[in-house]
Amino acid sequence: MLFCWDSVIDKRVYETRLTLSDADVEKMRKPSVYKDYHGNTGYYDNIQIGLAPGGKVAVWLRGIGNQPNYRVTPSVLKIVSGDKLELCKGITKSDFSYGYDKDIMDFIKGKAYPYGNW
Repeated sequence: MLFCWDSVIDKRVYETRLTLSDADVEKMRKPSVYKDYHGNTGYYDNIQIGLAPGGKVAVWLRGIGNQPNYRVTPSVLKIVSGDKLELCKGITKSDFSYGYDKDIMDFIKGKAYPYGNW
């Protein structure tokens, strides 16, 4: 996967390339021992990607039913910004003037980035 994203906190555009390991792809293809909320066979078929200032990226497979998300470590994870951008140069066209709403600013005030366990 390749994606471009903006960090309003550090006012940078990032380009991220990631590849899941063969084991993680296989985990996504196989039925899980867990059932979904409807009682059906569950699959780890949804990827969640967390983005944080400083170009921090974390990847999880979304949990099934009441199970927690499953943290994965990409086999390839390359994150660049600034003059090292390749495909993302100029693509977001962000001037970072939009900032955050006051309630979000109040929430993040005094907290370290990224939030939680990365």
